[in-house]
Amino acid sequence: MESEIYILDENNQEHRLKYLDEERVIVQRVTRFIGEDTVQYSMPCKVSVNQLDHWPYTDGLKKKIESWHAEFPNAE
Repeated sequence: MESEIYILDENNQEHRLKYLDEERVIVQRVTRFIGEDTVQYSMPCKVSVNQLDHWPYTDGLKKKIESWHAEFPNAE
């Protein structure tokens, strides 16, 4: 299973998600420059999946984060 994915929210903004542990992910906004090979990432945010409502993400992005994170088995 991929521990890092790129997804689009409903505003067509690209985000990079990384699995951190069973409670958190790292979320970064991706900026790609047209005509260049340059990719820029926003400051990484360590997001607790249980507290996604407090983050200023779109509802679609929050649902995608939750469903993707749920695919990882709980490590004990």
